[in-house]
Amino acid sequence: MKRIIINAGLGLMSLFIVFSCLKDAEDVYISYGVIQNVRSSNDYEIRTDKGNTLKVLKSNTSQTIENDKRVLVNFEILSEKDKNKQVYDVSVNGFYQLLSKPVVAESFILEAEEIRRDSIGNDPFSKIHAAFGGNYINIDFEVLYAQYSDVKHLINLVYDDLRKDADTIYLSLFHNAYGEVPGNNMYLHRGVGRSSFKISDLLPPGVTSKPVKITWYEYVYNNEARQRSSAGTFRLGEKPDNNIRLTQQLGFDSSLGVK
Repeated sequence: MKRIIINAGLGLMSLFIVFSCLKDAEDVYISYGVIQNVRSSNDYEIRTDKGNTLKVLKSNTSQTIENDKRVLVNFEILSEKDKNKQVYDVSVNGFYQLLSKPVVAESFILEAEEIRRDSIGNDPFSKIHAAFGGNYINIDFEVLYAQYSDVKHLINLVYDDLRKDADTIYLSLFHNAYGEVPGNNMYLHRGVGRSSFKISDLLPPGVTSKPVKITWYEYVYNNEARQRSSAGTFRLGEKPDNNIRLTQQLGFDSSLGVK
């Protein structure tokens, strides 16, 4: 029996636990993490959000292996190298598509507001699922996109640094669909994407935790859009919970190109 365990982090919304069982394989795990200590394409480490160190002895992926690259990794444990230090020898089956980019400051947008506000977009999402993990906020999203389209949608997380002395970190998730929206004579599908934004740097020096509020626009009835929000507390270095279900079933292929 194969037991798939998804480590996604501390939820900001209502989350659901899911377990999947397949036949005739060792345990397979899925975790967010950061690549480090790269020596070759089959010899590197991944530091997971749970604090585990995965020493990669086999890597069945064609993706480029780079230090400090944020990944959502599918792996099998070959041996437990050091239980007390949470060190494991593993074989990597592959990486799930993950968008990882810096958080955009609101002050940067205001420097050329008309151009940058238009570029960043304000198109709605169909669904959002957000969770804290390690130094990051991981966001799985669902949006509409045109059939057979090769357009990459633009996703950005904006931090209101103009309120940096506030008790709360205010974040907004933006989406530019480049015209792939209802009413433009397009046959639209629902596509999923996954993103990961480092927010630990948004904490003031000496502060280890702070409330976070994230807002976005979401489709409701008749393709109307309304602003949604969710809140939670980000704690520096806190390990995420286990067995957290992502918005959509995970797969190595993604139905949506994002940038």
